[in-house]
Amino acid sequence: MKRHWLNKAPFFVLVLFCLISGISTGWFRLGYDVPVSKIYLNHGAIMTGSFLGTVILIERIVTFQKNWLFVFPAINAFSILFFYLGWGQFALYCLVVGALGLVYVFYLINLKQSDLAHQVMWIGAAMWLIGNVHLLIFQMYANSILWWMGFLLLTIVGERLELTRFLPLSRLIRSFLVLFLVLFVISYMLPFHFGGQWLTGISLCLTALWLLLFDMIRKSVKKPGIHRFTAVTLGCGYVWLVVSGLCYLMDAMWGVSYDALIHTFFLGFVFSMIFAHAPIILPGVLGQASKPYHSILYIWVGIFQLSLVVRILGDFLSFFYWKQLGGIINGVVILIFILNVMGLMLLDVKRKKAIKSFPKQIRKY
Repeated sequence: MKRHWLNKAPFFVLVLFCLISGISTGWFRLGYDVPVSKIYLNHGAIMTGSFLGTVILIERIVTFQKNWLFVFPAINAFSILFFYLGWGQFALYCLVVGALGLVYVFYLINLKQSDLAHQVMWIGAAMWLIGNVHLLIFQMYANSILWWMGFLLLTIVGERLELTRFLPLSRLIRSFLVLFLVLFVISYMLPFHFGGQWLTGISLCLTALWLLLFDMIRKSVKKPGIHRFTAVTLGCGYVWLVVSGLCYLMDAMWGVSYDALIHTFFLGFVFSMIFAHAPIILPGVLGQASKPYHSILYIWVGIFQLSLVVRILGDFLSFFYWKQLGGIINGVVILIFILNVMGLMLLDVKRKKAIKSFPKQIRKY
């Protein structure tokens, strides 16, 4: 167990550096004086690729007994160093390799267990690859971001589908979700002036409503502790997914701030999902049999949600200070939350080791 921890710890440090870099570039774009002027234009690639892509790669690879597969998340995460060195093209090549690795990993997974959930995530990985290749060739972030949204949406929905297999859902109900995801993918292939933006908004709203109605959160919210925390946080994410869809619909009619359009999804939806799963996934990635939880985590989730509301209101009301304030709090709370989960995990590991060191007679009590 200890060796497994040591093998994964360097990846955690590198991924944390990617996260800090992504948050810092976001603050720079909001007008804060942060020393990341060389890489701030790559904010989207760093957050979606260098950070989230690496996390998802490691999460999936740890289930295999093939250490050589860690080459893919290593190359993917090292993209951040090339961004800092000013070798942007080389960094993008690293992200393409990482995406190819994820496509291959899901190929291996589907060889063993080909079901709807893993097929959806496999398509999501392919969308990440398309977005990275598009950015490498055309250098157009706006178009690549759409593919990255597809990558994260299908990955998250696929993971939730893995859990709904324990629920008595009919084939028809599951078919509706597949239809909504297909509409979402089609919307990216349609120009906005041909209804693509409308279809994106509608498919996001319908997917979110399906998750609110049929996900495991309906049962988990009735349970105490980490189960209720996960359910509440997932619920927040699904609400933000509805808001994201509505933003696309409003943008098609009269225009919406690009910041609101993007961050209702990437912050509201995606990071709510990260908060919900971090106490479960982070220990698994680091090889620890622990589920760190404390009610204090609700505080960070609550502050994050409120600060994001302030930020989005700042976008809609043209209150730039609100947008800045919400943005700085968003980043700070994300870092505090991750460090808090890490601290809880370390305390839990120490407690379990201390219990194991007690004589068996004492452990009975």
